[in-house]
Amino acid sequence: MHTFEKGDPSQIISELQEFGLTGLNLALNYHASRDFLLRRGPRLEYLSDGFNYYLPNYSNYSEGSLRPARSDSYESSDAIQEIVKAAAQLNFDLTAWGVFLHNGKLGATSPECAVENALGNRFLSELCPSNPRVRAYSHGLARDLISLGVGSLAIESLHFHGARHGEHHERFFLEMSPITEFLFSLCFCSSCLQRFAESKGDGAQLKSKVAKALDKFLSDEDPWLSLELSKEGLAEICGAEIYSYLEVREATVSSLNSEVTEIAHFLGATTRFVDQTPLLDMANLQPLDQSWIVGINPEAVRSMVDIYEPLVYRKSASAAVETTRHYMDRLGGEIIPILRPIFPDNTSKENLVEKVAKIGELKVTAIDFYLLDTMRKRDLGWIKESLR
Repeated sequence: MHTFEKGDPSQIISELQEFGLTGLNLALNYHASRDFLLRRGPRLEYLSDGFNYYLPNYSNYSEGSLRPARSDSYESSDAIQEIVKAAAQLNFDLTAWGVFLHNGKLGATSPECAVENALGNRFLSELCPSNPRVRAYSHGLARDLISLGVGSLAIESLHFHGARHGEHHERFFLEMSPITEFLFSLCFCSSCLQRFAESKGDGAQLKSKVAKALDKFLSDEDPWLSLELSKEGLAEICGAEIYSYLEVREATVSSLNSEVTEIAHFLGATTRFVDQTPLLDMANLQPLDQSWIVGINPEAVRSMVDIYEPLVYRKSASAAVETTRHYMDRLGGEIIPILRPIFPDNTSKENLVEKVAKIGELKVTAIDFYLLDTMRKRDLGWIKESLR
């Protein structure tokens, strides 16, 4: 939305079209950040957590659902309506980008809806997809965003999350292995335990095992620093029941994405699943092997959403191509890679041109570029050159 701040939407869209862009993913519900923006700057912009860049319509949210606060929203939806109107006149696609469950504002006001680990700690920046009020909120947010007049919904963070990258100035002054990080962030809230109990599992017993497994890390040192994270390794630590617990987690995430997509289709919109899995290990060229870590069954989710959009944040053209090919070969259907044409992934026009050309040879239908408000005109020129 900052792209259009104090500007004529038609003029801005026409400018973007001159650079070869055919549409825009508008961040209409986003998380906290401090960004150095250029298009409406130069300035440091402080984005509020869980902010809605429009006026929510509470009739889209069911009774008992979490709801965005008026204070965390624009005073009206006039700005987005002007953008939607201009985009329609200029044949420019608009997608509403929503950050669903990474919302510290809602977590802080309703901590019982946030992820709770085996030690009883709440991750207030992460809403739990098992929680009924959170699921109802996800349904309402989908209705809210689509009702603004967009044709597509970009779904980000509709899954579980890890231990880090949730708050500002995080302090983990303990060396943590991937195994410890996973066990430390694994949710055992009442809703997760209830869903597991419905599958005839004893989540309370598993929770106790996980808490006990963390004892050595908490009192001395991490015992798994030299080991890789795997389901088999977790079973050795916590018992075979962890397999079932992880399956229920994935079913929880899959069903929620299915419900959101069903709502979108009913309202005449398509869905795009923004996959953050490639960020778990920036050197991994087969990131779908790690999707289970955040509760994603990629084949199941792929069958539910219309488009799968992985964040292919890779520096070399070969790494970007291999990562994209990995998604296309394993999942099929429409895969749209999201590239960063700017630092740190890109430092030259030649690099971007090579990336786009080689990814284009894979026959992708489109490529998305992140993040417009931080781009120089030079960067847009690089995009234009690469799209030729």
